[in-house]
Amino acid sequence: NYHPNPMAKALANSHKSMTIGVLINSGGNPFFDKVLFGIEKAKKEIAGFHIKVKKVELTGYDINKQLKAIDQLLEAQISGLVITPINDSLIAEKLNQVSSQGIQVVTLNADITGIEKLGFVGCNYHQSGKTAAELLGQITQGNATVGIVTGFSKMLGHTMRVKGFQEVIHETYPNIRVAGIVESFDDDNIAFRNTKKLLEDHPNITALYFCAGGIDGGIKAVKELQLAHKLKIITVDDTDNIKQYLMDGIVNATVCQQPFKQGYEAIKLIFNYLIHNQKPDRKHIYTQNEIKLKYNLDESV
Repeated sequence: NYHPNPMAKALANSHKSMTIGVLINSGGNPFFDKVLFGIEKAKKEIAGFHIKVKKVELTGYDINKQLKAIDQLLEAQISGLVITPINDSLIAEKLNQVSSQGIQVVTLNADITGIEKLGFVGCNYHQSGKTAAELLGQITQGNATVGIVTGFSKMLGHTMRVKGFQEVIHETYPNIRVAGIVESFDDDNIAFRNTKKLLEDHPNITALYFCAGGIDGGIKAVKELQLAHKLKIITVDDTDNIKQYLMDGIVNATVCQQPFKQGYEAIKLIFNYLIHNQKPDRKHIYTQNEIKLKYNLDESV
């Protein structure tokens, strides 16, 4: 009936040199600044256990680039992988290969279907989309023609936000109509072009829902068409640019997701498994969906 002492096990493991690989699609997206801040804080806290953190940052959603980056981290002999995965069968297959090698996988901010993982740390995107729909419904008294600017159809969180948004509109606000949905790929230039075309093709649009990155580009299109302060606009996150849009009255409300906590908790999740052999109580560790308005902005991370 011998049971190993968890503190003794942690002490023994602390003398092993291990590496946690981090692969995130953070390039060009200011939202990830706070995610990276959380990762760095956790990295400093676990440094005394001889655990290193090796980061690879990508821009955009190129499946082949993400596959190559995973291989790059495997060559570094990582013991765990934190990743914002593209929701594609090739990525799922690769991540299952990683898990089969005894390397624990934690999905961060973005999730993926069909993989074996230690856990997911991030936003409840379905609830986020529902929250945005309720906000828009109340702001417009349930009457609006809305355009949706999402990120990428192969990012599960982006599609879940749109799904949640549409569900609430269908169930609760029958007089809100979705005129069209375009993708930004979290890129300001693409967001500018696609938002501008959306607004030009549907001049009856009275509201916009930005549910991914590229919001600067989308707002630039709104300004160029002289629609600032004329449209009701709901966004996600509270980066410095979005805070300014709220202060200026261009954006009415934004739904945030605690990015610092996401980065910090993802690293600690892997750490607790590597050192203490501790698995989380649940697979999906959700951060809070927080509504920010002009008068409740703060500097919290």
